[in-house]
Order: sequence, then structure tokens, then C-alpha cells
Amino acid sequence: MKNFLAIVLCGISVGLLYGQDTTLLTKNYRFTNGIYFNLNQLKSDQPAYPMSNLVVHFFTNPQTSLTQIDSVFLKGTKQPIPLDSIWAICLDGVPSIKVPSNEINRELPNFAALKLRGKICYYTYPDYRTKKVRVAAYNPVTGRPFRQGFVEREQEVFIEKIMHFQTGEVLDFTVENLLNWIQDDPLLVETLTELPKEEQHEKLFKCLLIYVDRNPAYLMMNDE
Repeated sequence: MKNFLAIVLCGISVGLLYGQDTTLLTKNYRFTNGIYFNLNQLKSDQPAYPMSNLVVHFFTNPQTSLTQIDSVFLKGTKQPIPLDSIWAICLDGVPSIKVPSNEINRELPNFAALKLRGKICYYTYPDYRTKKVRVAAYNPVTGRPFRQGFVEREQEVFIEKIMHFQTGEVLDFTVENLLNWIQDDPLLVETLTELPKEEQHEKLFKCLLIYVDRNPAYLMMNDE
């Protein structure tokens, strides 16, 4: 009974603190379709322009969930929206946040879908990174290598990122970074740190799912 009252009072205090109605951000919550200029607009689910007011030329890769935007115009006036002002775009209820141009080798602005939405969000995107690859020349008679070396080649890799929903901070999805962000869940911290190194990486996403499920985030809906 005491625990229940504590939860209720906590929820009331959050609403009073912000002077707003709060809505639980669940994994199935559908955001309003449109473009968002900043994190605060996303946290209140209030796009700068809803999709119904826009003409957007874009392409979404169904395999990677990466969206490329070519142009955005206001309906009626045909006024262009500067692409560099767009922080996120929401399609079919799922927000996609802009990938910094220096982190991805693409000409058009790219937006990566938040595949997990909660107190800590998760997203991925593909890119090509230069790696050194060992190559060898083989003797056609013996089948043995007679010359070996390294050459640089571009290979497609998938970048994994996490975003803190309250601050908008983005980090690489690593064991160290996740541990830094889940210190308010000591039981999960203990579980993750006690795993062998190889299992930490294998079960990292599962630990993230557990954290998001146990530590809710809230949208701050402005009173009309």
C-alpha cells in the first residue's frame, strides 16, 4: 500500500513540477507525424509543422529504416523549410532523428528511426568505413601465398547509438556508456557488470530493454 501511494504521489509531483499533463512513453506510443525542430518539441509531441501542412519529398530504406529528405515545403504557400533546421521527422508515428553529416557518407540529410523509444532510445544506421584488409598473392602451382600485405577498403558497417530522451545526448551503444546511463537501476548495473565480457556485448540490448521497461519516461503535454 505504501509503495502504491509513493508511486501515485511521484506521478502527481512530476505533473505539478512542470505544470503540464504527463503521458507515459511506451514502446507502442505513436508520435504525431510531422517535422520537429528540437528535442523539446518531441518531448511534448508537438511538431513544428504536422505532416498535414507539408509536402515532403523523401525516401525511406525499408531494410535500414534510414530516411533521406530531398525537400520540404509548406502546403499552399510552397514556402521551403530549410533542411538544416529539421532535427527530427516523424513518419507513421515513429520519430527519426537527424544523423550528423560528419558521421555518415551521404549527400542528402539522413534521419535514423528510433527503433526503441523510452528513457533511453536506440537507433542504428549504415555507413561505409575504411578498414585495412589483409590480401595475398598465391603461387598458382603450390597454392601458397608468396606476397602478403594490407590494403584499405570501404566496408559497410552498422552504427549503433543511444539517445537519452530527457537531455538529447547521443552516445555510441557500448557497455561503458550504457552503464553510465543506468546507474539509477543498481540491480541491472550489478547484473551487467557481473557478466563475462563476451556475454556483456551479447546481452547489451536485452539489458537496455529491461532498463526501459523498468524505468519509464514521460511526455510533457502542454495544457491547451
